[in-house]
Amino acid sequence: MNKIFSIFLVVFIAISGFSQMKPYDLKLEYRSNPEGVDVIKPRFFWKLESKEAAEYQTAYQLLVATSKENLDKNIGDAYDSKKVRSSQTTQVVYKGKSLRSTSQYYWKVKVWDKNHKASKWSALAYFSTGLYKKEDWKGAQWIAWRNQEEWAEKWWGNKEVESKALQFQLPSYFGASMTLWERYQFHHDSPYDAAPLLRKDFKVTKKVKTAKAYISGIGYYELFINGKRIGNQVLDPGWTDYRKTILYATHDITNELQSGANLAGVMLGRGNYGQLAYDHWGFYKKDGYIGQPKLMCRIRVEYEDGSEENVISDLSWKITGGPIIYDGPHMGEIYDATKEIPNWNLANFDASSWETVKPSPHPGGELVSQMCQPIRVTKTFKPVEIQSKGNYGQWIDTGTNSSGWIKLRLKNLKKGQQVLIFYGEHEDPTSSGQPGRWQQMGYIGKGAKEEFAECRFSYKGYRYVQVKGYKTKITKDDVEVKIVHSDVPRVGHFESSDKVVNAVDAICRKSLIFNLHSIATDCPNREKNGWLGDVVTGMEFGMANYDLAALMTKFTRDIWDTQNEAGGMAAIAPANDYRTGRSTLWSSAGVHVPWYMYTYYGDTRLFDEYWKKMMLWVDYSWKHNNVAEKDGMFTEMYNDWVTPYDRTYKGGGKPGGNEVIASMNFYLVLKRLAIMADKLAKKKDKKRLEQQVKRIHAGIQKWAFDKEKVEYAGLKPFNEFLPVVNILALNYDIVPEKYREQLERKVVDNIVKDKNYHLWGGVFTVHSAYEYLPKNGYADMMHKVVVNEEWPSFGWLIKEGATTLPEGYKFESSDIHHFMGAVDNFFYRHMVGINFDENTPGFKEIILKPNFIEAMDFAKASYNSIHGEIKAEWKKTAKDTYEYSGTIPVNCTARIILPNKAVDVKSGVFKFNIKK
Repeated sequence: MNKIFSIFLVVFIAISGFSQMKPYDLKLEYRSNPEGVDVIKPRFFWKLESKEAAEYQTAYQLLVATSKENLDKNIGDAYDSKKVRSSQTTQVVYKGKSLRSTSQYYWKVKVWDKNHKASKWSALAYFSTGLYKKEDWKGAQWIAWRNQEEWAEKWWGNKEVESKALQFQLPSYFGASMTLWERYQFHHDSPYDAAPLLRKDFKVTKKVKTAKAYISGIGYYELFINGKRIGNQVLDPGWTDYRKTILYATHDITNELQSGANLAGVMLGRGNYGQLAYDHWGFYKKDGYIGQPKLMCRIRVEYEDGSEENVISDLSWKITGGPIIYDGPHMGEIYDATKEIPNWNLANFDASSWETVKPSPHPGGELVSQMCQPIRVTKTFKPVEIQSKGNYGQWIDTGTNSSGWIKLRLKNLKKGQQVLIFYGEHEDPTSSGQPGRWQQMGYIGKGAKEEFAECRFSYKGYRYVQVKGYKTKITKDDVEVKIVHSDVPRVGHFESSDKVVNAVDAICRKSLIFNLHSIATDCPNREKNGWLGDVVTGMEFGMANYDLAALMTKFTRDIWDTQNEAGGMAAIAPANDYRTGRSTLWSSAGVHVPWYMYTYYGDTRLFDEYWKKMMLWVDYSWKHNNVAEKDGMFTEMYNDWVTPYDRTYKGGGKPGGNEVIASMNFYLVLKRLAIMADKLAKKKDKKRLEQQVKRIHAGIQKWAFDKEKVEYAGLKPFNEFLPVVNILALNYDIVPEKYREQLERKVVDNIVKDKNYHLWGGVFTVHSAYEYLPKNGYADMMHKVVVNEEWPSFGWLIKEGATTLPEGYKFESSDIHHFMGAVDNFFYRHMVGINFDENTPGFKEIILKPNFIEAMDFAKASYNSIHGEIKAEWKKTAKDTYEYSGTIPVNCTARIILPNKAVDVKSGVFKFNIKK
């Protein structure tokens, strides 16, 4: 019999008579010292630290001031909460005076401990506000290079020519197998415009107190002040449906201004606003949001005497074409160094030959502040190998799949010399079998002793690089590999004694981060799209590894921006009405992501913000997706994606089950919505949703459950047990209690006996199997499934050298997909045991329920939650004997569930010795 033979709780004693508790890591809207906040009632967050165990907050006082001087004097002239008796340290809503636009605020907090002793004030934090309404832009307008009619005639004329030369491969119908030179020269009589350069002279006449630039350049922009590149963000602003939402960024440029003449310069890229590719998803169509690159900008200069001046985007700006002569996220880019314009972004430059800008139509979307972390270059390193391929160029192995690009030093190029850089996941980047066909960057030399080729307005998903048109030997010193993604903080770390498990964790985490580029993409090479089925199964484990709160707040808006007036939603986000209303399974991300935000961060604001849209979508789905003659079954065009089955599998081909999977998922959605309704005190909606839960449950039992076999099946006949629908039924609590044990046994037998320790299913199978089975007594079994080196398995992928997760269990498509990374939930939640409490989400009340894997010696993890870092570790100390230890953050509690024993502990360090 299992028993705990000793319990040892380490308690730190306060080393002095006063409280050691103090607040730290102050954040507003999930960000440290954010610029351009446009939330009317923003939320505050802080963490607590103490040297004393079982410590907690009994009260707090929050001060928000309009100046450092006031805050230093403890004057909260914007907001003084006074002493609030509460343990709350997250989601604390601002309740002060109305925040003014374009203003600076400073804040701090002090807390009272369990003995009701006050801490010292925290360190100062600050935030600036953005632009709350149209008038705050001070008359700024959208400006562009060409007259709109002139641009449109040329653009759609080029598209008509391209439509007669389509190649039906991803990522584009046109140009899939063309070099960049061929793509660019396809319209040699009427080439696409180069990426424009814009400039505006202005003067600073007094001593500057502060200066901020509020800017949106779509598709992408780079801002320069007096020749200096502002910020370290790239591929900015984030991608949205520009008809619904447009993001602007806020930059502090105080230190870049100089007395007298100043110059604001902007380079614009096409991005997803000027989609060059004929794509499968309809972004290129006339009814979409295609437009020429354009700028909206306000520079606000506040002087010491209290006066201000504004430099806005208007018809006084100058414009011309720059050295990027062709650019697009899918099609690649060409940098022609012979077209560089030295000093174009300096005040003393003569721009008399430049054209003046033209007014440009408003893209249609609401301008809102980009409150999530921008995309940045987060890491640089050297490649592992470089080889000469003779006439095929020079070949570079970076050592791992990643998203981003290389910076390549080129020596002694002749003026006009063309260098073509191919990127690929598979070993030959120039092969036609590459995912996404040819990913490229072109560079045209200017004849300098040393030049650098580097992407600016496109990124790649790749491991290998091939350089053509350049004979000088490339060395490792000539190459910088740059990893590029949304710069979200890493918060989770996992390690174990099992090298295969560690490798699986690594490829899951890497695949996730390489698919964050202001949205959660499916892959960074071929599609770069926000496929929502991937989001349903991928973002949960993503939150265990990275702080996704700000990014998912942004992306939730993208998801709901796909909704049409009737309530239907698309399968990808952003979208141009792509398969709207045809998949409840994929579009359910609009509910699941807010749910994940609730469980990980205790965030209910998204419930409230999108409630009407959620209920409209529910109504639409019942009306348009429910099968009338089989009530409770939902039509669905997607399935359990990338299952190991193929069309010849045992003569039966791929299984069906779409409708049953969709119905089971919708059942889960309705249950989660009912909880949301309860949190929002929407009693009528809650009652209606609970009735719908019963209705769909009855439909699933009637149409999908075989009582004689005790198993669920798809509506389409299949010749064997189907794991996905049965595992989903167990995990979503759909199975009637009297059948649960028998069905669970059938699932286990299918994995162990029928498939020899293999999980036979795709992304939804992985998502639910590694959640349900480990927490119901089958952790050792699922460990064997993970490390199994026979195909199909994660262990097989590692044995075959995977550095990221492929799309499925083969290397036949994209090699950087994150959606099967839900296996990582097993490692954090059910191996080490770090779980949230669904009744009190946000990790203030923590559930620690480890599983000691017989074949492993140790496993440990940490998760830096919004309350502080949670640590847990188990290790084998002798035969059948384990030690479980860790740390609970201040102001938190944990319920530790061990074999035949549950113990409640408070903050501090804990240690248990367990005899099995």
